[in-house]
Amino acid sequence: MRRVAAVMRAVDEAEHGPLDRAEVERALDAAETLPPSSTPAFTAACGAGAAALSLVFGATDVRVIALIAVAAALGGLLRRLLARLTADALLQTFVAALIAGAAGTVAGAIGLDAAVGLVAVCPAMVLVPGPQILIGAMDLLAARMSLALARLGYALLVLAVIAAGLMVGLWPGGQPLPLTSPPADVPFLVDVLAAGVAAACYPVFFSMPYRLLGWPIAVGMAAHALHWWAITSWHASLPVAALLACLLAGTVLTPLAYVKHMPFAAVGFAAVVAMVPGMYVFRVVAGVVDLAGRPDQQVLLDVVSNGATAGLTVIGMAVGLAVPSRVRDWVLARGDRV
Repeated sequence: MRRVAAVMRAVDEAEHGPLDRAEVERALDAAETLPPSSTPAFTAACGAGAAALSLVFGATDVRVIALIAVAAALGGLLRRLLARLTADALLQTFVAALIAGAAGTVAGAIGLDAAVGLVAVCPAMVLVPGPQILIGAMDLLAARMSLALARLGYALLVLAVIAAGLMVGLWPGGQPLPLTSPPADVPFLVDVLAAGVAAACYPVFFSMPYRLLGWPIAVGMAAHALHWWAITSWHASLPVAALLACLLAGTVLTPLAYVKHMPFAAVGFAAVVAMVPGMYVFRVVAGVVDLAGRPDQQVLLDVVSNGATAGLTVIGMAVGLAVPSRVRDWVLARGDRV
């Protein structure tokens, strides 16, 4: 995203005044040489981000949180090491998901049976291709069908690879991925602060300029506060709460991204990452695998319920982020006509 931000600045300068072609080419060449986040920063962000998400999902045991952080950090480190050997992103994702599943097996072996699913899923959540899911859904809303199908198709492939890695990692311990879990009662401050930590970690994954970290953190905490309030006080469903939170995030970040030349996809997703229903998607895949081996009415109901929750939540998030962008485009187009 550092490269994207640099290219955006070069394009804006070219639009706002005469610019020599050589200057544009120099700016593009400079953007190409910008480095990604360092391996230590990436590894630490994986561990911290997964630990923060575990708090959002209701983890309270220090051993569980520590195991999640170690598994996610190890997965992040292996991804960077594999990236030096091969450009196959799916292989890197599978290995990290395998580590996450193995962590779930370890949790069962040391007596943390109730937290097996949480230990396995939280490190895998940092692998979820959220930008492709959300932007693909936004492309659907804008009738950009070819882009939408490409992004959503790739996202589904990555999610399937993650789910496969989780199930293979859980297999030695005989622990299936739970298809349901009781709702977590997370205190307000813990929820909001953990969402802020998660929002701080994802810009590192995207190699965003560190000077832009403050905006997704602040907006992410505010959006998650609204999300928590909508669920606990208004008894809203997850999709409705996600819609309201993303409307807030989109309303704040859309004009900021335009004025400060920030990549909206990166800052927007970082702000709302804790609401992405990756856990429900993993449950859908695990449930479908269960159905193939032993058809069961309850498993089928769980698959349908998880799938509906995941799909409606993604739609709600996409609408919440897209509406402010549509309003901005309408205002700019109207200003150009005037």
